[in-house]
Amino acid sequence: MNSDSLYIMLLCFVSGIAQFALMGCGIYMLRHYSTYQFQKVFAITLFLHSIGFFNNFLVVACSDLACADFLNTLFILFDYVIVGGYIAFGISLVFPNRYKLSQLLIVEIPYVVAMALFTITESPKILPAMQIFTLVTCLIIMVYLQYSIKKYTDMLNNNVSNLEYFDLRWSNVVVTLFFVYQLLWYVDSLSQQDWFVGQEDDYSLIFDSVYCLISIVIVMYVMHKIITQKVFVLGNQGDKDPYYKTLFSKDIEQIIREMQYYRDSTLTLQKLAQLLGTNRQYLSNYINQERHMTFYEYINDFRLEEAKIMLEGKNSESQKSIEDISVMVGFNSYSTFLRSFKSKYGKTPSKYLFERSAGASRF
Repeated sequence: MNSDSLYIMLLCFVSGIAQFALMGCGIYMLRHYSTYQFQKVFAITLFLHSIGFFNNFLVVACSDLACADFLNTLFILFDYVIVGGYIAFGISLVFPNRYKLSQLLIVEIPYVVAMALFTITESPKILPAMQIFTLVTCLIIMVYLQYSIKKYTDMLNNNVSNLEYFDLRWSNVVVTLFFVYQLLWYVDSLSQQDWFVGQEDDYSLIFDSVYCLISIVIVMYVMHKIITQKVFVLGNQGDKDPYYKTLFSKDIEQIIREMQYYRDSTLTLQKLAQLLGTNRQYLSNYINQERHMTFYEYINDFRLEEAKIMLEGKNSESQKSIEDISVMVGFNSYSTFLRSFKSKYGKTPSKYLFERSAGASRF
């Protein structure tokens, strides 16, 4: 077996694994998790991506044909259609209620047109033009989405008491990885413009294999995140009367403590405003302007305060664990509770409990 044949076999094997993984993830998403538009767009894009890996299998079937270079370039241009799908997914994830699916498909127009033009003209200038266009587009989209994610996170901090299911900060990493991924793929596609010329070296095999594995890793990570991702929608903004202070003649902190509203892990600014008999804008102004906190910080302060009291009353016979306490006071993530407790009190709950126990034993 010569080196070319070995390269083709190994590359097809790795491509087959990636193709099977992506198609399997797409089917799983459509069958079990397609509540939101971004989940559907992601699943459809996975199908497109899995089809893109047929490029490597075409090498085996068409490498001796006169049209081999044409087919290879056409498939590389199809890969840019896949890029358009991931861009549409990113937009639908960050702006879940802004665009219809038909509007998101506009993203694909330049890539579909490029494929059609190349099919008709076979011009060698189309591919490099689309490569530059896509890199610039991805860079602009990356910056814009990261800016929008920051604005969305600020809005969440001012409206929800638990960020776990709404938080999009994880996608900042994905957006950056996607751009790096595009750079890698750009380099890889440059090496494929001549049908398998020079592809038999070890470097190319490693590069293509890493490309396939990166595809699987990123897809699995994103799928894990968007399965539990929920969309937060602001309610009625309400009256923006500046005289909101008159509605808080009572001590609302006392009411919140007495009624233990903060124990509701799904508590939002809108829900709390309704419980207090006011609207969300009045309450938001009070928390932001009078307390100088976000809603997230404001509610978590009540939770941490009660958790500290419960820890102080905890003894060795108590059946409540620290994790149980975190759930009781309203946290739906133990790691968030630990991080928040340490940030507020300067030590972890277990260390705080140990120091109190050690101090009590001396008396």
